[in-house]
Amino acid sequence: MRKKSTAWQRNRTITGVVFLVPFFFVTAVFILCPLFSVIRYSFYNWNGIGKPKFVGLDNYKMLPTTEGFWTMAGATLIYAVGVTAMVVVLGYLLALMLDQQGRLRINRTLMRVFWFFPCLLSGIIVGIIWHIMYNYNSGLVNYILHAIGLPRVNWLETYGVTMFAVIVASVWSQLGMCAIIFLAGLQGIPTDILEAASIDGANRWQREVKVVLPIMAPSITINVITTSIAAFKAYELPFTVSNGLPGYSTRLLTQRVYFYSFETNKYGIASALSVLLIVVITIFSLLQLVVLKKREDIY
Repeated sequence: MRKKSTAWQRNRTITGVVFLVPFFFVTAVFILCPLFSVIRYSFYNWNGIGKPKFVGLDNYKMLPTTEGFWTMAGATLIYAVGVTAMVVVLGYLLALMLDQQGRLRINRTLMRVFWFFPCLLSGIIVGIIWHIMYNYNSGLVNYILHAIGLPRVNWLETYGVTMFAVIVASVWSQLGMCAIIFLAGLQGIPTDILEAASIDGANRWQREVKVVLPIMAPSITINVITTSIAAFKAYELPFTVSNGLPGYSTRLLTQRVYFYSFETNKYGIASALSVLLIVVITIFSLLQLVVLKKREDIY
């Protein structure tokens, strides 16, 4: 027979529900309602002022035929994959270095603050900083190259090179957060496991690959998914670094959403492109989650 809940348990449940109400309210107002509105307007031709005109799937059919769409789609994919791969790999290596102990190690607290500081800056600030640093004539990057005897590089107007420059700037801004998550995972590894591996004859490389890396699988999953989502949604940092130049080679689909919304007032096409981005991000995230979760289950 099921026991009746006490007054204390009922009050506790009610208190929990009351505290959740603001969260659900904010989620509904600022996430769900805008999401449903974007999906709705993607089936309309609307300039933001007059009465929307239902056009069905015409906005979606029009997207592949718009100027530079496939170039921007490719740039978005290259940017997202490049940023995710570099942030996760370099973040893991950085976390390993920050986790090391020894007489000659640099103060780890100071280094953590140093690497995490870029995460506190807005994307616009980071973009402006790197745009100045990439300046052909007076930028810091070319100054260093010239000082060591290498030729100057036109970082902001060269196909291929500019995308790499944008990715580097984005990696610098996100590396600290990724490293902090990895560092938390590294410091949660029981020391007796590593000691047991050493007793069994495993060298340092074998301990890192066979013991530490498998235990870090959940941290890898978190960093890959969150970093890739942030990269697909990125707007202000890539735009302020390169302004989408040269051509459409560094112009992302998020920048095209802004173009259709606020420069041409084609809110229907902008909504359709936004929905397409949401679908792509969801599919990529689910695929990553399935693949990485399987890896966690293996270990």
